[in-house]
Amino acid sequence: MRWIMDDAGRRWSAERVGRTSGLVSTKHRPAGFPEPADIVRFECQSDSKEAPREMTTRAGLLEQLTDPELKALLNSAPRAPTG
Repeated sequence: MRWIMDDAGRRWSAERVGRTSGLVSTKHRPAGFPEPADIVRFECQSDSKEAPREMTTRAGLLEQLTDPELKALLNSAPRAPTG
């Protein structure tokens, strides 16, 4: 797990919560097979009204990301699915 601060000063946790298989439908065949990707969940620890967010990134990359790179992922991450 990693911790970052957003531009508003809120504290977020970033944690890998899963991995995609990299497998896709054969109907839309790209030039090559996609690689697996890590699913990263961001949760705001300082504002409970802020919805969790999820984003995929290259597998195994979370530990290697710099704080600015992780913050950029947070800024582009959509809200996590609920339910």
